[in-house]
Amino acid sequence: MPLPIARKHFFERYRQQFTNRLRQGQAEGFGAMFDYWERSSLSDLRWLAYALATAYHETGATMAPVREGFCKSDADSVRAVTKLFEQGRIKRNYALPHANGQCYFGRGLVQITHGYNYERLGRAIGLGRQLYDNPSLALDLGIAVQILFVGMVEGLFTRKCLADYFNDAKTDYKNARRIINGLDRAERVAGYGKRFYLCLTGKPA
Repeated sequence: MPLPIARKHFFERYRQQFTNRLRQGQAEGFGAMFDYWERSSLSDLRWLAYALATAYHETGATMAPVREGFCKSDADSVRAVTKLFEQGRIKRNYALPHANGQCYFGRGLVQITHGYNYERLGRAIGLGRQLYDNPSLALDLGIAVQILFVGMVEGLFTRKCLADYFNDAKTDYKNARRIINGLDRAERVAGYGKRFYLCLTGKPA
C-alpha cells in the first residue's frame, strides 16, 4: 500500500505554487484523488503528480468534473460541440444523440467523448454498461476519479499509459501528455505536473 499523502504539507505547498486561495470544490477534488490513491496499490508519486496536473488542466483548475466547454447543462455542451463541427474544427459531431437518446460529449475530470469510450471505461471501472446508459455518471466525483486513474494507468484513452513516461529509466512530463491528447498544451501540463510533484514531496521534479 502507498504511504498516506501528507495532505497538510501538500496544501501548504499548493498555496505557494499555484494560488493562495483554495476553494472548497478544489479541496474535495484533491481529497477524492488522494483517497483513491491511498486505497490503491499505486506508489510512484510522479504518476499521482501527473494525474493531478491532468485533472487541473482539464477542469480549468476547479478539480471538479465538468461538461465539455465548461457548460452548465447538457444542451449547452451539445451546442458547443455542434459549433466546433460547423466551424470545421472537428471532423465529427460526436455530441449527436445515439439511439438511446444519450449524447457523448466530454465529461469528467478528463474529457471522455464518444459512446464507445463511455462503454469501455464504464466496464473498466466495474460499472458494466451503466456509464454508457447514463453518461452523466461521469460527472460524479468518485466515478470521475476512477475513470481518470484507471484510464491513465491502463492506457485506455490513447493506448499510452503512465508507465510509458514515468519508470525506472524515464521521467518525461512533456510527452506524458500523449496519454490524453497528443501534445496539445503539453508544456503547460508538464509544468503543472512538476509543481504538483513538488507539492507532494517537497522536492523538485
